[in-house]
Amino acid sequence: MINLNELEGQIKNINLNLKDKYDFVFKLNNEDFRNKINSEVGKIIKLKKFNKNEISKYKRTVGVDGSNNRSGGAFPHFIEIFQGLAKSTDGKEVYKTKVYTPTLNSLFDEQNLSQKLLATIEIETALEYIDRYDFDYLMMDGGFIRYKINCLDLFKELRDKCEMKNIILFGVIKDIKTNVISRSLEIDESIYDREILFNRLKTGEAILIKNEINKKFIKDGMGEGFSSAFMRTSKFPGAVGVDILDTQEEYLEEICNLIYSLTPLSSRGVPLWLDIVDKDVKITDDILKMLLEEYLDRDVYERFFISERDKRTL
Repeated sequence: MINLNELEGQIKNINLNLKDKYDFVFKLNNEDFRNKINSEVGKIIKLKKFNKNEISKYKRTVGVDGSNNRSGGAFPHFIEIFQGLAKSTDGKEVYKTKVYTPTLNSLFDEQNLSQKLLATIEIETALEYIDRYDFDYLMMDGGFIRYKINCLDLFKELRDKCEMKNIILFGVIKDIKTNVISRSLEIDESIYDREILFNRLKTGEAILIKNEINKKFIKDGMGEGFSSAFMRTSKFPGAVGVDILDTQEEYLEEICNLIYSLTPLSSRGVPLWLDIVDKDVKITDDILKMLLEEYLDRDVYERFFISERDKRTL
């Protein structure tokens, strides 16, 4: 039987510890907070919702997202499918897929290989779309740092092609993990921007982060840096982030306005088009199971890719 009293006590203790750790954040006067942001972090601006005529300029906007799903048990007895989708608001789309299983490899693979493969297929999908079609704006689902970490050479290729073809490349970050504000205000750096910004910005406001405090901005002339912003794009009190190439920084405010214009006020703050792409690219459990049962021999399927838990339901 579950020991509810013990669980209750531990959860209440976590609540008290969090309130104690974030006491500074909770008590900071909003006017003082905004003054500190403007002076130390970046300019707070009011965003604009484009009207129908203005939004027509962005009819050739492409959203890119990736998805993965896994069947099986512990390493190496699993099979994983990765899928990327680049989809334009005018209906053109490119899908790319990759199937991976460590059962075909003799050496233990890197722990974060799944993240590398997911980031790689997203970039490969975007590159193929660029090769096939002409368009103006490329919106990635997520920030650029993970591409630099997981597939730097491919990301450099994407960057070069976008710059060459005058495609504005930007990423929308749903779950902010940076600590720009805490570093700038010299408080506990384990307090993240997501937590500090919760319910601090008004709907339709953005912070254009100063390059000098943005770790993503690199003054090395190597073409690897980004400029960034935080935004509140809906009634939801949380903030989202945006990255843009440093060479396209002049478009940052325009892109913030575009993201705001594409985001329903009643949503969780993400552009509707990215939600559509995210839904279309998903590989559901049912689809994965159907594919494996259809195209794997039964003895191969059961020997390698059915976990003990799955066998209970067979």
